[in-house]
Amino acid sequence: MELVEITCIDSNKTLKASVMKKSDRFLEVAVEGTNAKVILTKKTPVDKLYIGHLAGLEFTSTGENAGWSNV
Repeated sequence: MELVEITCIDSNKTLKASVMKKSDRFLEVAVEGTNAKVILTKKTPVDKLYIGHLAGLEFTSTGENAGWSNV
């Protein structure tokens, strides 16, 4: 499973997340070590960041592999 990095802009914390679904405008991830699922979207396919909300917090991600091992 592909791992990506998501950042909570409210707390400036970066987390690992497993990609569940991904397209050029949609990213669904499961935060590693939790049961939390975050859905992030782009307004247009050319936007650089996916943006999503969970529990009153805002998250962003480029959707790129974070360089972490999947093992």
